[in-house]
Amino acid sequence: MTKPKISIIVTAYNVEKYLEQCLNSLAQQTLTDIQVICVDDKSTDQTPQLLDEYAKKDKRFVVLHNTENIGLSGSRNRGMAQALAPYLMFCDSDDYYEPEACAHLYDAITTSNADLAIGGIKTIYHAHPEMKISDDGYYALKYSGLHAINDDLVTNTDYATVNKIFRKSIIDQYDIQFPVGLRYEDAFFCCAYFSVIKTVFYLNEIVYNYIRRSGSIMSTTWSSKTAQDYSIDHLYIMFNYFEFLQKHHIFAEHAQLFWRLFESYENLAINNSKTRANAKLARTKATNFIQQHTSEFAYASPTIAEGIKRISANHFYISPVRIKRFLLRFMPVYCSATGNIHALRSITLKQQQLAEQIDQLSQAHSDNSRD
Repeated sequence: MTKPKISIIVTAYNVEKYLEQCLNSLAQQTLTDIQVICVDDKSTDQTPQLLDEYAKKDKRFVVLHNTENIGLSGSRNRGMAQALAPYLMFCDSDDYYEPEACAHLYDAITTSNADLAIGGIKTIYHAHPEMKISDDGYYALKYSGLHAINDDLVTNTDYATVNKIFRKSIIDQYDIQFPVGLRYEDAFFCCAYFSVIKTVFYLNEIVYNYIRRSGSIMSTTWSSKTAQDYSIDHLYIMFNYFEFLQKHHIFAEHAQLFWRLFESYENLAINNSKTRANAKLARTKATNFIQQHTSEFAYASPTIAEGIKRISANHFYISPVRIKRFLLRFMPVYCSATGNIHALRSITLKQQQLAEQIDQLSQAHSDNSRD
């Protein structure tokens, strides 16, 4: 096989029901110069056999079999190590690409000379339709075309890896790996990558079909019915991101972004914990981290610092904004009174404006009478 233009990493674990659609979507890409690296993570169903059969039919497909189950991150890292192409893409084995996904993302990143190109995601609901509103907001592309990286752009872009094309040279230069043993691994990978690039191109078309199904990693992560609680991994992702910024001596450059993300991920870790004990553990971990890095915390803007005071202070802290939100939500009398005050102010302002108009008309009539 000649050197491919794109290497696509596919990790698979017990997905025999969904695998064929995924592999077919890759084999049928209009850009044919691709390498598909399939990593079987010690599946116990027919997934390994299906992968091997597909590789026999299409020499562009390479299959790696893990000797033990190492998880999504470890499998992706293993796949990346075997990539031959200058560009990397990722596909989950229970989802599938649009036919021109590779061609259009490749054209976008090479023509624009961007460091990253991003396409749209279509979510298909085999389960959890209640997630549609949040999905639509999260995955929607807020930008179009070529942009220079800035903090607002980073925080308003999804952190999925499956709808993006990355430059392998940048990944290799900064040794960007997926954090083994943690959920939300895409968030670390994307944040690290965003922190070392200059430009990104947004391609306003659907390139990836994401299937929400019961039993998937994200389904078990967010379901209240499962015993596993991975919420604290949000914090660990931020701890890893901090270490990455420090390792490459770029923390000061990205300090505002880091603390902005830290506040958000700390809230996710605490508010999505399934038990009070887990929420307390997350709060303790966050507090300890800030106390151990007070000099870095000094970089946080006053607004962000206020948001993090609830975990950095030794006493219970509620900002004035939070108090007002609490009152508006839980105290109907206060809410009604507040509304009446606003209404009264509006009426008073209108009365003043009406009085001024009457005075102007009266003055004009008086002037006409003298004429």
